[in-house]
Amino acid sequence: MKLNVRVGVVVLLFFICSNQTLAQLSNIQGIDNVVIRTRKYDDIRGSAYLYPEWSAGTLTDKNGKAYANLQLKYDTYSDRIELNQDGQVLEINSVAYPQFTLSVVQPGSNSVVKHSFSTGYNVPGFSVNSYFDVLKEGGITVLKKFKTSFVEENVSSYGTAEQKKSFQTKALYFIVNEKKNVKETKLNRRSVLEVFPEKAQQIEDFLKKEKLKLKTENDLVKVIDFLEKA
Repeated sequence: MKLNVRVGVVVLLFFICSNQTLAQLSNIQGIDNVVIRTRKYDDIRGSAYLYPEWSAGTLTDKNGKAYANLQLKYDTYSDRIELNQDGQVLEINSVAYPQFTLSVVQPGSNSVVKHSFSTGYNVPGFSVNSYFDVLKEGGITVLKKFKTSFVEENVSSYGTAEQKKSFQTKALYFIVNEKKNVKETKLNRRSVLEVFPEKAQQIEDFLKKEKLKLKTENDLVKVIDFLEKA
């Protein structure tokens, strides 16, 4: 009888502890959200994060429900969102949360940069669950992908060899046309003209009129806006 009582107490304590843990995490429900260690990249130079500090943001679940006023980081190496929830860091599942935003105050100014990320795009070389920064959405959509690679290299110095580990990030740009066809582009005139060869003259005339060099994201979005209205 005593043994049964002890077993019952242990089971009860287990459920109490489990329920307390679930209650702490109940603000953000999801599939396979994982608690992670916060210093996982300490021995690697560079950053795996789009922004190293926690940023204000929102998460939107697969049913369209938005969770605002969150502290988020975007790990561009693992392509996952991290959530700081009362000091505990969760890695958020992209299937359960296909959209998120980040709002970041630029150093030395009061201007705020807002990123709107989304999954669901059939971009060659990436999963349909990969996050893309949506620079423009409409009949023609402009996407930006932050791609971070892990690099290991052996560096020789004064007769000794040292292995250096680092993260290297680059931005890739994609245009999704009305037929959902995807083409990669770059921030230059020649590359954009190759995406729209049938509208090359229209683009050339627009660039000349607006005095655009097509070297910035804003220039690219302006060109796409023009093509949608033309």
